[in-house]
Amino acid sequence: MSMYPIVSAAIAFDSKAVITITKASEKEYWLKMYSLADNTQIFGEKYGGGENDYIKMKEVAQNAVGDKYAQCYYNNGRFCMRTFDRTERTEEEIAKNEVCFNDFLNINDHTMPVSNFPDPFITVCFINDDLLFV
Repeated sequence: MSMYPIVSAAIAFDSKAVITITKASEKEYWLKMYSLADNTQIFGEKYGGGENDYIKMKEVAQNAVGDKYAQCYYNNGRFCMRTFDRTERTEEEIAKNEVCFNDFLNINDHTMPVSNFPDPFITVCFINDDLLFV
């Protein structure tokens, strides 16, 4: 059972966790990981949730061994990415790690997503543990 509709689910490459993305609303998504050994939640982060947020996100990228992750997402015209492992973080740590590509690529925030479709129009994959292709 899930509190919110599941957008995607994947098994971590190390076979220790399932990674889920759920949609609470158009303004809020959740990325959570659950242990495959005992079904307990081992990681969770909220995306959006604010008055002016409009989130689209779909798939999580992981490195070859499944212990590093990257998530690209769309938030009201802004294209962003978070990288993480299974360590819980504070809101400040999340904000410090987050990259918004509009800022350094000089992209405006006029891109409009497709309603009722979770595709963020941005994706990421691991080239190796320290190099990402966005």
